[in-house]
Amino acid sequence: MDSAAAVTEEENLRSSDTSETVEELRRELEETNLKLQILLDNIPGGVFSYDADSGKFGYISPGVLSIFQCTEEQFRDQFYNSFDVFIFKGDRANTKDMIENQIRFFDTVELTYRVRDLSDNLMWIYHKGKLMEGKDGSRRFFVVISDVTTEKLVQEQLAQINEQLYIETERYKLIEEAADNIQYDYDVITDVLTTSRKDMDGNRITIKNCRRKDLIKAMIFEEDYPTFKSALMKALREPVKGVVEYRARNDNGDVRWFRLNYASFESRNIVTRIAGSEKDITEEKKRHEELKAQVERDGMTGLLNKTTMQSSVEKYLKKCDINSCHALLMIDTDNFKSVNDTLGHMCGDDTIKFVAKAVRETFRDSDFVGRMGGDEFMVFMKYTTPSITEERAGALNEKIKRTITEDGMSVDISCSIGIAYYGRDGEDYDTLYKAADDALYEAKEAGKNCYRVHGK
Repeated sequence: MDSAAAVTEEENLRSSDTSETVEELRRELEETNLKLQILLDNIPGGVFSYDADSGKFGYISPGVLSIFQCTEEQFRDQFYNSFDVFIFKGDRANTKDMIENQIRFFDTVELTYRVRDLSDNLMWIYHKGKLMEGKDGSRRFFVVISDVTTEKLVQEQLAQINEQLYIETERYKLIEEAADNIQYDYDVITDVLTTSRKDMDGNRITIKNCRRKDLIKAMIFEEDYPTFKSALMKALREPVKGVVEYRARNDNGDVRWFRLNYASFESRNIVTRIAGSEKDITEEKKRHEELKAQVERDGMTGLLNKTTMQSSVEKYLKKCDINSCHALLMIDTDNFKSVNDTLGHMCGDDTIKFVAKAVRETFRDSDFVGRMGGDEFMVFMKYTTPSITEERAGALNEKIKRTITEDGMSVDISCSIGIAYYGRDGEDYDTLYKAADDALYEAKEAGKNCYRVHGK
């Protein structure tokens, strides 16, 4: 065999081997495609792909078409061949954000959203996708979807049941905590308030258009209504628990104090109900005021004691306008020691009570009036003028000046007064106190039974 023939035979053998290899690869590819198609046809749900940039659909599996019970042409027409249109309008922005946020850290995304089927019914879709990049730089999502509408409905029903159970549990707790109290149940949606009070027929009293007509405002004292309304508005905005105290008139028209423990409940991010338990705390308030008076008041005169007087003035001065006029007066009972030494301590106590009454009657209810100890008193006049302040001081001098007689013996009493003005003489308690005390000393030096203004 010559060399040319040998070469030809070798080329024929090589060509035969190549054909067999190509044929073998073709059969393997067909087998792989068949397996893939069987897998795609039998996977729960369906599979589709879409361009990551344009959103245009690529491959759509029969499983997807089965979910929507339509042909591929109908599917593409229904959603304008766009993944963006495929998503329910109300979920598009949120779905886009979720995909972008997940793809920043992972090459897969997992979420649920709603779509409308060809009959315009809403259905829930579970979506799990993977981002693939081609050699040409194109990016495409390959997605497995399934219909989870039934599961979502069950979840919502369970959530509603749990929500209602929570509301009923909380309402029961409120009732359990105060079985004898008045119970309130306000339906925010219908604006109807139901109470445990009974009408003449023994039925629970219900109030319609409660908030719309602001009927609660008519029940609560005007001074307490802003506090009550603030608590109500917060309860309407979000689920909260709280307590609010207020005055109102009872069935007999008497003014009583009440404490309302309440809780608000939401459904789908909207407050739908407020439940509460109201207790009459009038007697409790009285006991509290009595205890407060024991702590804050002077036992003999009923005026503010030294500690309360100082704290009240200090607190008030912190919020004063520097341009406003207020006055601090120090008042000392002249010759009080002689009353005690000559007429006895019982007469001395009566003298203190007399001076305290005179001081209280001379100044306004809005002014702070206190006993600083012994025979010394203090007055803080709010929003006054020098002429009014000094007129009141002179009137007090006249009112207290008198002769006290006991068992044939007598002592002349009067009062000396020192005055200091906020702003001019000081802006804090200690400075004003010292200025008024210095002025009081000047009044004593001037012969008593008079007043002196600091710095004059």
